[in-house]
Amino acid sequence: MKKIITLVFCLTFSVCSFSQITIGTSDFAAAGDTIRLSVTNTVPANTSLATNGVNAFWDYSGLVPTSQDLDSFLAVTSTGAIYSIYFANFSFNTNRANIAARGVDLSAAGGAVPITDVYNFYYNSSASYKQVGFGANISGVSTPVPYTNKDIVYTFPCNYGNTDSSDSNYSINVPSQGYAEGQQHRVNHLDGWGTVITPFGTFNSLRVVSELTGSDSVFISNFGFGLSFPRTKTREYKWLTTNGKIPVLQINVNVNGQNETVTSIRYKDIYRDLSVGLANNPQPIDARIFPNPSNGENVTMELSNLKNGQCELGVYSINGTLLMRLTKNAVQGKIALDELNEMASGYYTITVRGELGVTSLNWLKK
Repeated sequence: MKKIITLVFCLTFSVCSFSQITIGTSDFAAAGDTIRLSVTNTVPANTSLATNGVNAFWDYSGLVPTSQDLDSFLAVTSTGAIYSIYFANFSFNTNRANIAARGVDLSAAGGAVPITDVYNFYYNSSASYKQVGFGANISGVSTPVPYTNKDIVYTFPCNYGNTDSSDSNYSINVPSQGYAEGQQHRVNHLDGWGTVITPFGTFNSLRVVSELTGSDSVFISNFGFGLSFPRTKTREYKWLTTNGKIPVLQINVNVNGQNETVTSIRYKDIYRDLSVGLANNPQPIDARIFPNPSNGENVTMELSNLKNGQCELGVYSINGTLLMRLTKNAVQGKIALDELNEMASGYYTITVRGELGVTSLNWLKK
């Protein structure tokens, strides 16, 4: 009987599953947006970056953060007078930008010249989202560094099956010390759409895989010679969502032949006090919700961890919108979900996070 019920639910899931989305200019962050991220470099077991295609399912609910960041997007005019003029958002300006974000410190001329206080500058338009250059403190001077050819991060509209590429480059001249040049080749593959689950929630998503290769060159005046060396090949796996502002999940890897080594994982999240341990870093747990499908009456969630404890639940629509957030007490691993009786007929995803564990479940309201 249980196998029959499971089969019926699987068939229902295929009918009610997420539909393909299109990503455009309005789905990305604008100046003034601040977004919290959780960070780790450990991929949960039983996940594969090779999963792609139509109506794919990516379950990263088992991610455990080791730190958190804030991504802040700034107005170009807030980055200082020099950058405000050089990257001004005027149609005649070949380096026009409408978004700025803090970047990481670099070095030039073989490490002899520190590049600090970095700002990256982007232009988000109906055609693309591209990096037009950066600005930095170089030898004590605020220096705009334009990209001769711009780095096209996304070409709009983003649709499943699309492929695009761009070549970008820049040059930094440091008087009496040397210069540095950088070249990059980007290829974007929009290789899948479907459902992605993170500790933050469940989302209708379009995945972009960006392959990055390039090289750097330096010339050191004091020694009268230069050299060029290739960059490590990298891939960025990015899950985009409607109005997501940034990828809801991004996994970066270094590539060596057929092997990939994860270097960073960042995903949108809520604030978590990581100093208190397990309560904010629960482990994946098995659970079920019944009856399912249901008319909403007497719905119960049963966790495999048959203990008492407080859990935070999120109820999401088929398009990944958070409809309800609940704080519930589990009694012997059981949670009553009377609130679901108020939901309209349709397909929902329910996430659970708390001391007893973390999981995500699908539920159909008849």
